[in-house]
Amino acid sequence: MLCHDPSMVNSYGVWHGKSPLQSSVPLLLTQLVLISLTSKAAELCLRPLGQSSIVSQIFGGIVLGPSVLGQAPGIAATLFPQRGHVIIETLATFGIVLFCFSIGVKMDASMMLRPKKTAITISLSLYIFTLIIPMVITFTLISQINLDEALKQTLPFLVATQSLVAFPAIACLLAELKIFNTEVGRLAVATSMFYDLLALITCAFGFAYLETRENGVLQSITAIICILGLIIGIVAVARFILLKHLVPDKETIGNENGVSEVHLAMLFIALFISTMLSEIVGQHYFLGPMVLGLALPASSPLGAAVVSKLDTMVSGVLYPTFLAISGLKTDIFTVSFQHSLVTAVVVFGGFVIKSVAVIISAMYGNVPFLEALVLGLVMNARGINELIVFNLVLEDEKLSTQDFTLLVISALLVTAIISPIVSYFYDPSRRYASLRRMTIQHLKKDGEMNLVVCVHQHDNVPTLVNVVEASFAYKESPVLVTVIILVEVVGKSAPMLLAYRPQRTLEPSSSSNDNHISNAFQQYERQNDGNAFVQVYTNMSHFKAMPDDVRRMAAEKRANFIILPFHKQWAIDGTVGAVNRSVQEMNLKMLEWAPCSLGILVDRGPANGSLSILNNRSTYHVAVLFIGGADDIESLAYATRMVRHEQVVVTVIRFLLLGQDNSRERKHESDTIEEFRNSNPGNEQFIYREELVKDGVGLAEYISNMDNTYDLILVGRNHQHSPLVVGLQEWSECPELGVMGDLIASSDAKTTASVLVVQQQKMTGKTNPSMGQLSNNRDMFARDEAERQST
Repeated sequence: MLCHDPSMVNSYGVWHGKSPLQSSVPLLLTQLVLISLTSKAAELCLRPLGQSSIVSQIFGGIVLGPSVLGQAPGIAATLFPQRGHVIIETLATFGIVLFCFSIGVKMDASMMLRPKKTAITISLSLYIFTLIIPMVITFTLISQINLDEALKQTLPFLVATQSLVAFPAIACLLAELKIFNTEVGRLAVATSMFYDLLALITCAFGFAYLETRENGVLQSITAIICILGLIIGIVAVARFILLKHLVPDKETIGNENGVSEVHLAMLFIALFISTMLSEIVGQHYFLGPMVLGLALPASSPLGAAVVSKLDTMVSGVLYPTFLAISGLKTDIFTVSFQHSLVTAVVVFGGFVIKSVAVIISAMYGNVPFLEALVLGLVMNARGINELIVFNLVLEDEKLSTQDFTLLVISALLVTAIISPIVSYFYDPSRRYASLRRMTIQHLKKDGEMNLVVCVHQHDNVPTLVNVVEASFAYKESPVLVTVIILVEVVGKSAPMLLAYRPQRTLEPSSSSNDNHISNAFQQYERQNDGNAFVQVYTNMSHFKAMPDDVRRMAAEKRANFIILPFHKQWAIDGTVGAVNRSVQEMNLKMLEWAPCSLGILVDRGPANGSLSILNNRSTYHVAVLFIGGADDIESLAYATRMVRHEQVVVTVIRFLLLGQDNSRERKHESDTIEEFRNSNPGNEQFIYREELVKDGVGLAEYISNMDNTYDLILVGRNHQHSPLVVGLQEWSECPELGVMGDLIASSDAKTTASVLVVQQQKMTGKTNPSMGQLSNNRDMFARDEAERQST
């Protein structure tokens, strides 16, 4: 460039006779808008076909590239001129730097350095068989078939790319298929993380050798030593400087994350320095950010704060831009038949070998065949890592446009084929379907009762302990309580379910709360010595992944009832103090299907000032609002067990519709209630009364005017066939509570009693082929109580 024109950067508008697109800023903004719109349009069209977002985004780039839009030279030269390529690729590369760092933060380094046996077996099998066998086939083709020189040079690289197994691509695919937190998902995450460690070392040293081999062995050794020094230096800086001096305790910082803007700015500076040093020592830009992200420990508030700030911009704009640019570089009209045929053979061979290697090694680790097959398909997923490698090699001019196009299209087709096949073969709901009734109603009189209690806020613990204590544990029918402490972790995308250890170091804001929660339930166990048993687990994950963990734990423990937290928290003055929509989404997913009955606890403990019945001998008043239906019967069955507790008084209020008497239905409900009353003969703590109401308005008025006599109200969630609730659904604010629960939990209700909204187990009729295998692999993520005590 011999002269500089300011209008090359900023446009002065159309009034000066020049197109704004001749300036770099308007051109860049136009390209970003086109890429975003095209990718979203492709996603809307391909999503019904079961395709993942990465397929849609690459396809959107292909549409804007020479394969489609490039066939109109005038439009292509205006929207994507040669002079604008450097700018948009630089922006996309900057986005990939942030994306690689974000992925590194989300990856758990302990799973890479200390994986379980099954993950190691699969990773080593992949590492050996996806390189050695394909390479043998490659050299056989080169020696037996007359190929042109360009193909001979690129074929080994093409084969090597088929051995890649990248955590980011697999994690994105698992999340979009909603199987991230299943047994297959967990094993795929653990395997890909350990394999990524092997691949990262191989690529780093391989690139160092290839870049310096022409200058002698000494320079190659020097380059490798520099890489090791860079990695050690980044880890040392992240561990000993960033975390020790830049992340203070929560008490010293006023914000909720315990991280100030200064700390984030310093971390970003360290990120850019690590990226620059990667380029200086001869490595590509993604090594430094990835290592820096991995160096931050799990659940670090600094890492969580960074991810929360980066995710929207990086995942929503910059990451799709990089994918689309890969599509822009593809030109299907440059592909020859011979290249296509050879590439198809190599890709298909790599796909089969990788799948077989995973299936055999997974079945050796006692993974069922169907899950091993799905795992083999998932491990073939292509994503951002492969595209980064393709682009780097293309920039080094060691790959032609034809070969690059074939690689991108092969990655696109493989991922496009995998997604619908996995969705068809693997339905996570089958793993929790049960042919047995796991409810309180069908619990044997002298059978043990299994509860799974989910705790998110420590303020809810007193009310939860009251409910568990009221469940009445006695020698003939003990109560087994599994407490799951829900800890939302933004920084790590690999979920973990761990047996609680008092000395375990979590986030500063959560460790003391976990001790408080554990101590409260341990006190309940001591008060009911020999009749109640408590196990405490910590589920460190994001809320989208938590439902599957809760279902899996409930299925393994043969639970009869799950207690979930409500997404609203009440303040002492009776107003709503906090709202967490993520908890609401988790509850809605749990209500779709679960292996047993469940309930959502609306805790108004802070408002009514209720004391724990463990230490207080006062009476605990429970009300059951009964209209009819399976959910109301389940809540009545729970209350019937509670009434056997010497401190619990249960009042059953049955609502009857005035003027509409269906004798058969009324007689059936009357017989059911009479059966429960007969199970407690002579018990004055069981009170029954009937209320006549004219319509739904009368029902709503009665509920709204209930006084504060009760500490807990039990109500069924669903009453679809009752004329009493017709028309009330339109006023419901919280669908997870149902009509009755929403009325009682409303801020307009006068009562301050806590509410337990009950839904009886839904029988789906599906078989459960893998239920017997649930406990075989879960030791990767949850340690049994016996192991906890032995250690």
